[in-house]
Parts: sequence; C-alpha cells; structure tokens
Amino acid sequence: MKRIISLAILALLQLACTAQDNPKLESLYAYLKAKGLVKYYTLSNKNQEGLRKRYEFNFGLHDDGPAPIKDFMGRLLDAKEDSAVRAEWRSYREAFHVIRRTLSELTEDAAESYSYEYHLNGHDTIITTIALKPYENSPIPKKFEYPENDSYGTGKTPEMVFFRYTDSDRGLKWRMARIGVGELRVNTIVDTTLYATKDFNVDALHRALQPLFKDKTIKRHEIHCVHDSTFDVYTIDETTPFIEGFLRVEQSVRRQGDNRLTVYKFTSEEKAKVKLHQVMECVRRYIADHPREAYTIYSDEYFPPLNTARMFRGESCRNRYEIDEPRKSMTIDALMDEHGFYILINVWDDDEYLPANWKHLKEMVNGKKTYFKSDDWWE
Repeated sequence: MKRIISLAILALLQLACTAQDNPKLESLYAYLKAKGLVKYYTLSNKNQEGLRKRYEFNFGLHDDGPAPIKDFMGRLLDAKEDSAVRAEWRSYREAFHVIRRTLSELTEDAAESYSYEYHLNGHDTIITTIALKPYENSPIPKKFEYPENDSYGTGKTPEMVFFRYTDSDRGLKWRMARIGVGELRVNTIVDTTLYATKDFNVDALHRALQPLFKDKTIKRHEIHCVHDSTFDVYTIDETTPFIEGFLRVEQSVRRQGDNRLTVYKFTSEEKAKVKLHQVMECVRRYIADHPREAYTIYSDEYFPPLNTARMFRGESCRNRYEIDEPRKSMTIDALMDEHGFYILINVWDDDEYLPANWKHLKEMVNGKKTYFKSDDWWE
C-alpha cells in the first residue's frame, strides 16, 4: 500500500512539473523552452500555500537592422558569425513580442493588474504586474505596492506574472550593445495540498545517493569548510580578491557553519549527463516518498557553463532567520567548464558558503585554507 501511495505522489509531482493552472502561461513557457531561452523552472513546497512553481527569463534587445555588424574592436563579422548573431537577436525580439501579446491576453481575465508604459525619443519603459486570481477564500488579491518599481505583494497571490522592459542607453554606441533589457517572472501555485511540514531528512537522501557513485573511475574530492561565530564571511568576501572569496554565502542566526562538499568530475559529457539524471531521479523518488519535507528542485537537469546551477535543495521547513538551533541542509549543483563536467553535493549545518577556489581547496577553518598538493584530479 505504501508503494502505491508513493507512486501516486510521484505521478502527481511529475504532473505538477509539466502543468500550469493557466493555459496561456503554459503555452508561454513551452514557447520559451522550445526556443532554448529558458532551461528550467523550480518547484518549492517551503510555504504554507502549497507547491509553488517559478521561472524567470532575462534578455536583451539589440539594433537588429540590416547594417553590417562589427564587434567591440571594430572588426566586421564574417558571414557565419553575422548569421548566428542575427538569429540570436531575432529570437529575443520575437520572444519580447510573444510575451507582450500573452500579457495583454492575461490582463483581460486578471483579478488585478497594473501596467505602465513610457515611450519618448527612443527611451522605453514597460512594466506589467498581474495577479491572475485571488485566494479561494478571498475575492480580492493582496493589494500590490509600488508596481512601478517591482512586484511587491504579487508573491502572495496564487498566480503572479511580472514583466519589466527598460532601454539600456549607457552611452555605448557600438552595434552589439543592448538597446534594452527585459525580465519576466512567473510564480504560481500548482497544488495547494503539497506544502512542507517537516525538515528535510538530509542523511536519508545522502545515503540513497551513495550507490550512484561507487564507480571508482569517477574523479572526486572532498572539501571541508568550518567556522565559528568569530569568522565574518561577508567581510572576508568584500576585502579579498574574487578567487579568494565566495561564490555563494548564506548565513544563519547562529553565525557558524560546517560544510562538507563532495565534487564529482567527468570528462565525458555523455557519462556526466547520465549520472546527473540518475542523481535527480533518485531525488525525485525520495520527494515522492516524503512530500512533506521541505525542498526546492529544478524541473530539468543540465550543466551550465562556468556558473553553478542549483538543481536541488533540501532544508528546514522553518525560516532560516528564525532558527536559533542547529539545522542541516543539502544542495546539489552542476556546472561545466573547459576541463569537464561537475556535480557538487554539499551537506552543511547552519551557514552555507561555496569558496570561489573550490577546485583547489581541501579545507578551510575560520578562513585559513589548505589546498591539494596536486591539481591532477580536475585537469
């Protein structure tokens, strides 16, 4: 019986991963995904409202007229480069129009919406904030505040859309400079019953993942970072060169931390993708068996270039600023660079941070770092 219930929950989770309450939003995401303009959305149950689905799309528009295109050094692009650049610019321009059209259609049926536009001598500002429906027990959605600046208040509605476009005239007159930048944010509740009531059992999932890495041919190394309340991670980050700082910092009320990070490296793209998919399938199965534990997960796994992408996070169901007691969390990140593909699994207590030089680092205790004697593992 327990297995039947778990399979039913997994099916529900998979359905939530592919569905939007509003068909126009569903169609918009499908369009952006098919064009390769968005890679994923996130699902998170860490609130009392239900399972929230979010995605963002940030883009720039360019002067895509017929005139020849030169790079910032003044070099004329060859035919192949010119074609590729124009295709990218065209995809963003088309997406801009699809978004505008979709927002116009959504506004017609919205519970509440605000729209602001300014156009003068080539300077453009467009801001749209939409609450598609109120809560079931309230005919009026939470009142928006300062819609001309941001989408304050919309995060408390069951279905929210926020869009902003502004011109980007910074005195850059060369052809490849952006003439405008835009951002789209969509935030909806896809299931009101799936919300977290328990802290995530980090140890249980960590044990479930271990069999996936028994292959001794997988290169790996472990990093141990620990600090007490006397270590000011933010001051260190602001006063040291980037490579000596941190890519990610999250402090708790306790102002101390113990991070145990394992890095797995692959030189084969095919093997890396298979392993990452196995990892995320294991996570999804665990979530299906424990839907009340607090988590955030990406809908699709992939290896982004250079910057880490957080595929998964399991944590406390309580606000981290309110927990004056030990808390344990876990994250799974992925990235790629010229040396290979990486899966990073971090298990930590209280504060979390990811040092910028994680490829070389072996240990850090209150800021004092110890490095590997050889970098053969990742080259």
